Amino acid sequence: MTAERSDSRPLRKDAARNRALLLDAAREVFAERGLEASLDDIARHAGLGVGTAYRHFSNKYELAQAIFAEAIDAVVELAERASSAADPWVGIVSFLQGTAEM
Repeated sequence: MTAERSDSRPLRKDAARNRALLLDAAREVFAERGLEASLDDIARHAGLGVGTAYRHFSNKYELAQAIFAEAIDAVVELAERASSAADPWVGIVSFLQGTAEM
């Protein structure tokens, strides 16, 4: 998935890297502390300044929404690959294994 700005222009490489760092950090921090964690906590965990976090996400709920959107995209992609399997059993098994690994 390519990171894009809200105006549909692709992000610069450093901005895309920072966004990915924030998403990875948020997954870890939210898993540990839930939505009680602040955007400042997530930025710190990512090794970034809070200003960088706020340039990408206006609040922690927007960040959580981005995590869920990526997860849904991954499940849809997995389902599409599984549905194209020649053997339906192999397709369903690969889908179930893939979602369990996620």
